[in-house]
Amino acid sequence: MLGAMPRLLPRTTRSISWLASFALLTLVLVACDDAEPVAPADARAELIDRNWIDVWPQNADDELHVYRFTPSMGGGVYQDRTVFEGRFELFTFEATGDTIRFRFPGKDETHSTAYRIERVDGPAPFTRRLTLEDTPRGPAVYYGWDEGSGASPFAQVRGAPRPGR
Repeated sequence: MLGAMPRLLPRTTRSISWLASFALLTLVLVACDDAEPVAPADARAELIDRNWIDVWPQNADDELHVYRFTPSMGGGVYQDRTVFEGRFELFTFEATGDTIRFRFPGKDETHSTAYRIERVDGPAPFTRRLTLEDTPRGPAVYYGWDEGSGASPFAQVRGAPRPGR
């Protein structure tokens, strides 16, 4: 019986060591996230009239997902695309400070999800992060930027046609 103990201790010690390392890494990652939550009272204003993309494309054929909430035009659009082509789906929505209710008329589908917006500092040019708790389409995390900054995910990708060529 005692002969089995030395073999169990190293495995248990390794498990505890791995678990402690994982917990420390998780704590470091959470602590390094400098995201500043946007108050629910301001979240709807931050949500609308901004492009929300899941990745900043580097090449013309990089795949990305885009949401744009534009109530002045009657709703919004979801896009599954590359830089120059893709699919889109129009929707109407109602947003409070913490919930978005989507209606996708093409599929006669409704979906509600909690959401949060945070101010972030990058990666450049991103200044906002949108997280959809139960995303109706695509990934759950999207990024936005201050559109007055002149940043465009379509202007400097490799493989994009250049004016005059």
